[in-house]
Amino acid sequence: MSPIKQQVNGATTVEESAHSILQGRLLEIGNSRGYHTFCPDKSKKFNQKNLSDISSLEKCPDLQFSDYDLLRQIDVLWFKEQRNYLIPEKAFEVELSTGTWSGVGRMSTLSDYSNVKFFIISNNIKKYNKVINIFPVFKQRFTHIKPDLISDLYSAEKNILELKHNIGL
Repeated sequence: MSPIKQQVNGATTVEESAHSILQGRLLEIGNSRGYHTFCPDKSKKFNQKNLSDISSLEKCPDLQFSDYDLLRQIDVLWFKEQRNYLIPEKAFEVELSTGTWSGVGRMSTLSDYSNVKFFIISNNIKKYNKVINIFPVFKQRFTHIKPDLISDLYSAEKNILELKHNIGL
């Protein structure tokens, strides 16, 4: 299979481009896995599409046990539908140029939802460990992921989808 091409337009820095690529990949992975997806950066682009066109939700659901202003700023959210409600399942913060603190702070608004898993995508494991060790209660719910692993997962997901299509499953 040929390498997947990504193009990001309108970004002003390398970090913004990488940030948009990671958000787009996470949205597409979530969509392919059957999640309802949300991303606040509607005008950023991934593969020549606005992230708003990739996100399956136009608006972030207003959840009973979270601060809506913080919730709708989380980089990528995956929701599952249960009894006509959208329940948060996974939250992702891409921290390439900003500190881990801000991502952990935003995602903490979902702490009352015990099923939610939190992911920090960054190249700086030391900074992640320094922040997450301050919050031992949350430590089990947080995972650090290097950006390259999101790229690998995205490629694998695309390969699986293509294989399913090719064999008719």
